[in-house]
Amino acid sequence: MSLLRLRVRTGQNAYFASDQCISMVLEREVYTPYESLTAVFLGDGSEDCTAAVEVELFWNETSIFLGLADKVEKYQRGGVWFLRIESKTFTSLLTQNELEEGLHSHLTIQQLVTGFYTLPHVTSEEDPATGYIYVRERMSMWDSVASFVYKITGRYPYVDNNMVRFSLGVDVPVHEPAAALITEVGRRLDTTKLVSDYHMSDIDGNPDVYQESNPAAQQAQIVRNKQIAFDRQFLSNPQMALVYRRLVSCRGMRADHLTYAGFNNEKLGEKLTCGQQLQNKRICRVRVVFGTQGLRTSLWAYEDGFYN
Repeated sequence: MSLLRLRVRTGQNAYFASDQCISMVLEREVYTPYESLTAVFLGDGSEDCTAAVEVELFWNETSIFLGLADKVEKYQRGGVWFLRIESKTFTSLLTQNELEEGLHSHLTIQQLVTGFYTLPHVTSEEDPATGYIYVRERMSMWDSVASFVYKITGRYPYVDNNMVRFSLGVDVPVHEPAAALITEVGRRLDTTKLVSDYHMSDIDGNPDVYQESNPAAQQAQIVRNKQIAFDRQFLSNPQMALVYRRLVSCRGMRADHLTYAGFNNEKLGEKLTCGQQLQNKRICRVRVVFGTQGLRTSLWAYEDGFYN
């Protein structure tokens, strides 16, 4: 039996499945509020794709992905039936929902994630601290969650399958791929998201009262100025609104990465070791590819405002 198995639910207790994978890409990344899966499996032509409800991927009989049936297609080519799947975890719904505009007070992180709408399978790590959010017009739930988590914990949230997480465990697995399996190692710089200066008005609309400069952008000779209205989400500490934006603009700025043959179900926040350059660094991105070259996993460890 193949180690990769696809199962698609079409009703309360109805499924179709395949363990014959032709190609697959699974993505996990700390600044992306969902995991994503694209895959092609062999089918038999009897699958009711139009009734698909959710998509689940198993590795060695362990569920490693559960998501929406974004796109499910069956097609025949050369007398052979294929299933093509595109899916994102249910946490993607946090980017597609909005809360009522205005002030929402006395909230915990868990209440913010799960207390307004019933999003299937979506859960949250718990923290007893309470606070408020101020929802701007057209602001997604995820944007509210991200800034609220930063105010409470000083961190940026990430997704573990369908759970919103923010803590980084101490006793986590350390992954060290065998040297004989490693096909590529490297280091990367990405300055495309850097903002050099933020300017924010005060609550009365007076411009440029609050300012925040980004040394990383200045060092890279980047000039990108952003003007923003007063952010009531950070009413008690307006400068924090600009610090938060500066840190977010630095996301993934530097990264070490490697690719190896195989897969060990690496998760975000676990640790990676490889030689002298990569020593117990947090895994910030996982990309698993199955195709003509077999199964390969690429791992990234970031150095930015939230990870080092």
